[in-house]
Amino acid sequence: MAIDGFISSAVIDQLSNVLASLSPEDRKKEVSRVKAVYAFEVSNAQGKKHYFVVDLKQGGKVTDAATEEEAAKGQPKPDISIAVNDETLLKIADGKTTAAGEFMSGKVKIKGNMMLGMKLEPLLKRFKKLGEGIPAAAPAPAPASTGSSSSNASPAQNIVVKGYQGSLVIDQILKAFSADDVKREAALKKTNAIFQIDLAGPDGTKSWVLNLKPGASAADVVLPGTAAQNKKAAGVTLILKDADFVDLASGKLTGQGAFMGGKLKSKGNIMLALKLESVLKATKGPGARL
Repeated sequence: MAIDGFISSAVIDQLSNVLASLSPEDRKKEVSRVKAVYAFEVSNAQGKKHYFVVDLKQGGKVTDAATEEEAAKGQPKPDISIAVNDETLLKIADGKTTAAGEFMSGKVKIKGNMMLGMKLEPLLKRFKKLGEGIPAAAPAPAPASTGSSSSNASPAQNIVVKGYQGSLVIDQILKAFSADDVKREAALKKTNAIFQIDLAGPDGTKSWVLNLKPGASAADVVLPGTAAQNKKAAGVTLILKDADFVDLASGKLTGQGAFMGGKLKSKGNIMLALKLESVLKATKGPGARL
């Protein structure tokens, strides 16, 4: 359910995954605990909207769509409707702010049962904790070798990592660079650098390689793991917290500001960080193209 351009969709996705993983008996217990249907209207930085309906009253189901009507299909009538921007919902889920505080500041608008809005943080916190107990899905078995290889074959990649919102940003970069071969090569020539991104999150540090050198194929532009693991030579390794990388991608934080404020550490050519900011800006938002 992770939606391109909506970093907070990972929050709803986790909630949906938890409900799906529960036994019918445990799901019934969670539903009886909450007894409410939440509807969310989420707006992102590009002015796009996406809608989610979370049924914690009857069936324990989550639906989403680009329109309010489609998202509500097959769902009970919402007890509360929450209009919120993408970044604010993520901050509420991460415990960095409260629904009550954001409501008072005008960043959250609520229709319906106001008290349910005040219960949003403990609700998200509980499902986040439940989600941490869900074992990761086993990787799909590799296909049998046919004795031949193709330079266009895509390796088994796990770009999006549960609990790391920055991985959605990196996945967006992959999608943008995979859209058009000619434009990709032009952008690669302009950037001409290999970055290693180290993000500190709930399960320690996770790494990705942005192979933005001329000649890189769509399957080789973004790679999970370190540069050494992928046999690449990174021009710079950027080390920062997952949340700070999301802020950097959204434009809330600049590379220079992050570096001066101690939020960004680097190994290698720090000036390449300026090029990364340009890449993040160019690939920002759903359906972004180079």
